Amino acid sequence: MLKRTLIVVPLTIALIMSVQPLQSVHSVLMTGTELATLDAKDASAREGASATEYDSNQKPGGNSFVRALKAPFKAIGRLFSGGKRKENRLQRLSEKDIRNFESTPADPIKATAPVKARTEVKLSGSLETRRPDHLVQGRELLNSGNLNEAITELSAAASINPNSAEAYNLLGLAYEQKGLRDRALRSFEIAVRMNDDQPEYLNNLGYLLCKNGEYESATKYLKRAAKLAPDNPRIWNNLGLAQAERRHFNDAYKSFARALGEFKGHLNIATRLESLGETKDAIKHMEKARQLRPNSTEVLANLANLYDMVGRAEDAGATRKSLLALHTVADVSTQK
Repeated sequence: MLKRTLIVVPLTIALIMSVQPLQSVHSVLMTGTELATLDAKDASAREGASATEYDSNQKPGGNSFVRALKAPFKAIGRLFSGGKRKENRLQRLSEKDIRNFESTPADPIKATAPVKARTEVKLSGSLETRRPDHLVQGRELLNSGNLNEAITELSAAASINPNSAEAYNLLGLAYEQKGLRDRALRSFEIAVRMNDDQPEYLNNLGYLLCKNGEYESATKYLKRAAKLAPDNPRIWNNLGLAQAERRHFNDAYKSFARALGEFKGHLNIATRLESLGETKDAIKHMEKARQLRPNSTEVLANLANLYDMVGRAEDAGATRKSLLALHTVADVSTQK
């Protein structure tokens, strides 16, 4: 009797442990209500299915754990494989499925207009007329001081038309105003390389080279610009600056005179000479300016200061007397 008991007890414990559901599958279990709902939805499918697909011993109160595992996978199989029989295919979408589809963006290819309509648009050229003119917009933005927006538009213009020298020239101006001198210089160089017969491009490159201290290269480009545009005073003035920095003072004076006339030419070169420490030569040009306009208060004031710098006190005093007399006459005329 004891031997039989020892055999039965372990078997009983093993049987209990084998039928105890594992904790890891609790999320798969379904309630009775859920099973009933699933059975109702699959009723038509079970009626047309062969008897081998289901356990002949399964009843509504049968093994719910096995049915909970098998039923979802059978439903998915019918959805994607279509089943062996036409009546097993999915016939309609639920409201949840419809909502999911509506939240997905439409396929842009399928949403396009008919081919005939697209052809009419191309023939009419309306797409071309609607294309923004980045070059025009960039120039307007640059003129209004909107440098960041101008650079964006002009970069787009240069990207669309890489051979547009004008786009690179304007980009150079925008970069220079932003303080990005290296980029400005590269842009001007590209513009000149594309079109070396445009005096404005040559002038911009020459002026920036002058600001960088590359006076020889600046003179080369500015001379070419002046030859192409001999009546442009700005180009001649920039050329005079580059020549003065190279200490080619005679050439510099001629350039300044071409830009502004003899009187202002002498004033300009005298100012540059003074800044470079060439005070005696500056006095010579200032005296020539005085000969052209003896009553110029600007000339007299500058000349008196220059005389003081070289120790010519007597000349400085005489010049200041002349300046004072002009101011007195001007005050009397104003009182009248």
